[in-house]
Amino acid sequence: MKKVYISFSILALFFASCSFFKSADALYSEANAKRELGKAKESIILLKQLVSRYSDHEKAPDAQYLIAEIYYRDLRDFSKAINEYELLKNSFPNSAKVPFALFMQGFIYANMLSDFRLAKIYYSEFLNKHSDHELAESVSFELKYLGLDINEIPTLKHLTKTK
Repeated sequence: MKKVYISFSILALFFASCSFFKSADALYSEANAKRELGKAKESIILLKQLVSRYSDHEKAPDAQYLIAEIYYRDLRDFSKAINEYELLKNSFPNSAKVPFALFMQGFIYANMLSDFRLAKIYYSEFLNKHSDHELAESVSFELKYLGLDINEIPTLKHLTKTK
């Protein structure tokens, strides 16, 4: 009976750790599927497994970026999102996702947390490092009107007028 129990325990442990044997692509796909089903936290667990186990895989920076995006968009945990974007920048400094992460850090500080001092730091860093990036114009706009109400921005004023 003891052998059966040990065998059953080993088998249960094996099935519980099935994601251990999944490829980076499979983990990424499953994480996306979980997110689409509204299971953001389960998605993050899978993405963190991917980043941890396959840090050299081409999907790793995308997975790290997606973790940050889930914290920002799905869970609305802005501090965690900022930290996860920072982790992307530090762990994958050559990734094409880095400028987007830097932009998002500035954006969250400016538009979600109203910390214009930190927003300015991140936006300025963006322009110093990525002045030719497709988001550079948006960053310049954000910096120019940082902290102003929509009614104080000439090009956006019309959006709040009632007819």
